[in-house]
Amino acid sequence: MDAASTTGTIAERLGAWSAALQFDDVPAEAAHAAKRCILDTIGVIVAGSRTPTAERVRAHVGRNYAGGACTVLGPDAAASPAGAALANGMAGHVLDFDDTSYAGIIHGSCIVLPAVLAAAEEGGRDGRALLEAFTAGVEATYALGLTVTDSHYFKGWWATGTCGAVGAAAGAARALGLNAAQTSQAIGLAAVQACGMVAFLGTDAKPFMAGRCATVGLEAALLAGQGLTAPADAFENRRGFLQLLNDGGSDAAGLDGLGASWRLLEPGIFFKRYPICSAAHAGTEMTERLVGEAGLGLEDVAEVVCEVPHLVAISLEHDDPARPTEAQFSMPFAVGAVLAHGTLGPEHLSAEGLQDPRLRAAMGKVAMREVADLSAPEMTRRYPESARVTIRTTDGRELTDFLGAPTGMPENPASDDALGDKFRRCLAFADWPEARADALEAALWEIEAAPDVSALLREDGS
Repeated sequence: MDAASTTGTIAERLGAWSAALQFDDVPAEAAHAAKRCILDTIGVIVAGSRTPTAERVRAHVGRNYAGGACTVLGPDAAASPAGAALANGMAGHVLDFDDTSYAGIIHGSCIVLPAVLAAAEEGGRDGRALLEAFTAGVEATYALGLTVTDSHYFKGWWATGTCGAVGAAAGAARALGLNAAQTSQAIGLAAVQACGMVAFLGTDAKPFMAGRCATVGLEAALLAGQGLTAPADAFENRRGFLQLLNDGGSDAAGLDGLGASWRLLEPGIFFKRYPICSAAHAGTEMTERLVGEAGLGLEDVAEVVCEVPHLVAISLEHDDPARPTEAQFSMPFAVGAVLAHGTLGPEHLSAEGLQDPRLRAAMGKVAMREVADLSAPEMTRRYPESARVTIRTTDGRELTDFLGAPTGMPENPASDDALGDKFRRCLAFADWPEARADALEAALWEIEAAPDVSALLREDGS
């Protein structure tokens, strides 16, 4: 497949490229990266479905989006396409365990995959079509993220939602088999609804918006297929996306690279080891490593100081979290969990767990500080969410080390085996039988061979 056309509006260019994408156009390495994203995201959705917040949203879906045949992952329920996208998108982000791209600071998979799954089920598509559509959707998301640049996020817009809804529309349109003109309309419909404010960090609104944006993208594609229209210049209009959400700024290189390079590979995808904001991963992993190497227990640690760059400091704003949603954006919680429990997993994210006296004692020993050297432009370009950790022990020792790229980052990648292990742990957290988890994992690694998406997702194969 040729690179995206350099003529037309952003919606037209994204629409033409994603509608034309064929599985054989995708390099084998990029297709494998997409499968890694799908495996990881489905595991995280199933784990997230066990949270109280996801259960509340599923109850809402049952009351308002019933009557469909699309799969709500986790409880093996069914809903309308929009209801499944809402429930699965929300569950995919509630643990903050889903993947991240630095092509705009975006959680692309948790928005695009729920929309594409629902569209593929609605259209009776096979696994090859699903993989094709997912790839189109995330590549469109990341192309737009690069177009608006990181300034969009730093203005306070949640690029996951604003760009992700557009990518979800592109991916869902591909799964539904829409043509280029219809796909461009779907993208325009999603663009005029783009929303998401970083102000919601640490609240249920953040994962809820993941579900809403997946639904926005899906419904935009469904309605475009029925003939609804949107402004062709939804991005360029003087009252459109770029002007209102990005002060009119854009980088043409973001779209120019579509089809010529694959953002699934460069800059690549960060897969998480811990169910917390990516900004806390370097500090958490470095603490776990230092404590393990020195054989330290909580009683041996007097203080842990995490020095971080600006992006980390503004993301982790809860020093004394009162709720699990706040704990996911708290360096004292993340590092404290390692000190108190030896590691940090979904089982530690609960209201009851936050009141554990041992955890609270550990959190009181942790401090986070923004420092100039890690915030310098050359450092943040290479290591946007790094940490320098210093542990002072009760017997007077001082252990210090720096981690620029935690495990799972593209430059320090998680292996397929590690992702498979995470997937099985996520399904075990949701009490899925081991045999079922193993069978689904094997099928997802070969998803292009699946004859039917619905049968792939459901226990009874129906």
